[in-house]
Amino acid sequence: MSYKSHIPNALTSIRFLAGPIFFYTFLNDLFSASLFILVFSGITDVLDGYVARKMGTSSDKGAYLDVTADFLLILICFGAYIIRGWYDPLIMGLIITMFLLFVATSGFEKPVYDPLGKYLGAYLMLMILISLIFPERVIWQLLLILLIIICLTSVLTRFFFMRRSYSS
Repeated sequence: MSYKSHIPNALTSIRFLAGPIFFYTFLNDLFSASLFILVFSGITDVLDGYVARKMGTSSDKGAYLDVTADFLLILICFGAYIIRGWYDPLIMGLIITMFLLFVATSGFEKPVYDPLGKYLGAYLMLMILISLIFPERVIWQLLLILLIIICLTSVLTRFFFMRRSYSS
């Protein structure tokens, strides 16, 4: 196995480091640094999949590493937001529930197709970014309402596609 096959996983691993750095910068009022970390994390998230496909090194393990890095970054960012009082702690329950649902319905082989759920992580990252750029309670409330709608729709579509796959 060549060193090139490790490049996508190295890019993914950056997000494992970005979470604690975001947490520190955000809670110490270094909002520009926090914003930079989020943008940089987004770039690595896009690049890791692109590089893996271009190099022919895509794998299910790499995909799960990617989802786990995203999940931890999202939890850490929302943890910081909760400490500041930007979001209610119950949002963590919703995020964790959705991740556990993804894991439970995906198994460890191939994810179950969910046309909306696959965008949940992207929406959560966007929600973190918008919350930081526009730190207004009304914005946070609108983002939260949309999150709830996305989660409910994702659960329904995941159930529909699981049911359909079992009846085939």
